[in-house]
Amino acid sequence: MNKIVFYSLLIFLLPLSCKNGNVPSVYKGHDLPRLRGAMVQPNTFKLNDLQVLAGAWNANHIRWQLIWNGFPNGPADRASVEEYAAWIDQQCKQLDEMLPHLEQYGVRVALDLHTPPGGRMPHDQGADMRLFREKEFQDAFIATWQKIAQKYKDVKAIWCYDILNEPVEGNRSEDVLNWRELALKTSKEIRKIDPDKAIVIEPSPWGSPESLEGFEPFDPKEVPNVVYSVHMYAPFLFTHQRVYDWVADSLDYPGIIDGEYWDKERIRQHLQVVIDFAETHDVAIYIGEFGAIRWAPNNSTYRYLRDCIEVFEEEDWDWSYHAFREWSGWSVEHSDDRSNNRRAEQPTDRELLLREWFNKNEK
Repeated sequence: MNKIVFYSLLIFLLPLSCKNGNVPSVYKGHDLPRLRGAMVQPNTFKLNDLQVLAGAWNANHIRWQLIWNGFPNGPADRASVEEYAAWIDQQCKQLDEMLPHLEQYGVRVALDLHTPPGGRMPHDQGADMRLFREKEFQDAFIATWQKIAQKYKDVKAIWCYDILNEPVEGNRSEDVLNWRELALKTSKEIRKIDPDKAIVIEPSPWGSPESLEGFEPFDPKEVPNVVYSVHMYAPFLFTHQRVYDWVADSLDYPGIIDGEYWDKERIRQHLQVVIDFAETHDVAIYIGEFGAIRWAPNNSTYRYLRDCIEVFEEEDWDWSYHAFREWSGWSVEHSDDRSNNRRAEQPTDRELLLREWFNKNEK
């Protein structure tokens, strides 16, 4: 083989190697082929749960929520920034108690600020964040991440700072920063303290794939080592059927949902904006949440999760299932019988699917 042919072949094969996870092509903040895991609720997540998720199931990743009183609830109306700071300290204490065990099981943690200072407006009012109405909450947001970065900058088990879960600006006041401005300012402050850990940025609103369209990534010279994240719950009428009274039920996947036929190719089409964003800007993508309600008919949820994961894997994206032992509605350990809140005696197809992928994990 002459040199011209050899180097031409090398140039052709290198992108394929990167795509398959053998050679990282972009900064991901870790040195593993893939992070595959699940979200957890720290208030209820105990050592025996970790032993199942990271031990028996071999997950190598956890998205650890800093969450006040469940989603989308938040601090009591007008809770002070001092009360919020005390709550953050308590949340960090919970994490500190689990860190030795997380390290023992080789778990990389995404530290996710699920509840920001000020919390959210009531869900029936759009769940807008007070963060975008009052400057004191933005100041507290920056201070919170300065504190967290200082505390965890040398902790290897912490993979990334996911600085705000599903931001929603809503009716933003004129005297406060928009989400991108606030995220950039906060990230710069984090970088002054911790130059290395990945910073995860979700677009507004809701961290949805379509919200990445038109989102301007940070200049890596200003803020290096940024990973961008979206959450995948489309089509909402399927994934959230009967979660709310106004969401339809008995919707199959694949099938016609809200006037469109949804299958794996339609999922890929929905995520195309994310694929394009990653390729255009040469950045890594993290699927921080995805899932579907367990009681979708005819084992549909299994097929939906299978197709989502296959697309994530084809695109070399790290991912976190929503959620492990949080609410039974999302649980892969429960059957598709909505009225049965006991874990199934035999593993469900959904559980076996996750475990099949987790078994591929390296630690």
